[in-house]
Amino acid sequence: MTGPTVAVAGVGRFGALHARVWAEAGARIVGLADPDTARLAEMAEAHRVGETDTDLAALLDRVHPDVVVIASDEASHAGLGLTALAAGSHVFVEKPLALSSADAWRIAETAAAHRRQVVVGHISRFTAPMARMRAGVERGAVGTLCALRLRRDFSRAWFLSFGDRVHPVWESCIHDIDLAISFARAPVRRVVAMCSGAAGDAAPSVVSALLEFDNGVTATVESAWLVPASAPGTLDDGPLSLDGAIVGEVEVLGLDGMLKQRLVSDSLVEWTPAGVRVPDLSLWPEEDGVVGGALRREVGYALAVVAGRRGPDVMPVEEACWGVAAAEAVVGSLRTGAPVEPARR
Repeated sequence: MTGPTVAVAGVGRFGALHARVWAEAGARIVGLADPDTARLAEMAEAHRVGETDTDLAALLDRVHPDVVVIASDEASHAGLGLTALAAGSHVFVEKPLALSSADAWRIAETAAAHRRQVVVGHISRFTAPMARMRAGVERGAVGTLCALRLRRDFSRAWFLSFGDRVHPVWESCIHDIDLAISFARAPVRRVVAMCSGAAGDAAPSVVSALLEFDNGVTATVESAWLVPASAPGTLDDGPLSLDGAIVGEVEVLGLDGMLKQRLVSDSLVEWTPAGVRVPDLSLWPEEDGVVGGALRREVGYALAVVAGRRGPDVMPVEEACWGVAAAEAVVGSLRTGAPVEPARR
């Protein structure tokens, strides 16, 4: 049985990882699109793909994949997603779905009109700890959900390297905004946020936001790009090597209980002559020669959704739109210093 056909838009480091994982999951890569012609040629040879183009629309005129995987820069997600849907393909798009709520809802409405699925790559939903915590909330393990606390800190070196590529809310806070939505299962009613430019002038490097949901649940979302170089590396080996660290924490508070997960502090620690390392065993660890972890589960889920073997229950596109609207409101609150109500459909 032949697997689904896939075209990948954006073949940088993460696009290359996606191409590998989708192929390992049984898909057939039939096209690649990227503005960088040298990178396109390199990836085409590596994956034995005959069709490439610097323009996705032109590529889709020649190949008609079942799925377009979008792993390009954040600002291009909405346009490429709409192009893929217009060509008749399902869409998998890395987070965020779009950089505006208007574009996010436009994608959702276009997908519905074309009877196509859009799966957004909010990988944190697919990590084993978050899946277990969400299942616990859904079965009432903590009783009535009251509040959420989410924190995600990145290496300062990453901020200095690419901190001005996109507003940090869209790079770091969007992960935890989405996780909060996955627990609350409701839109955000109001946000208020504050920031600091402590790590540099490119963009706010420290963000604290308070979210209030329609159902009364509150969430604090915090992010600081201040982890020092002396911190244990968390992503410096494996199929996507990044020299630095992600340090995070999630707490779920209910009337009858509490759930808590921490990165680094509760993880495997390695002391070797190379230094101290806390290797990632959750996002995309290499297992028996293939990429596993949350990314493999995420891709498997997307393949099942586009094939109609399951509904879009783990990552409904509506919830991705709620997340974009909430992130947009956080950026607005940082700009004005006032509470902001996220846009509604």
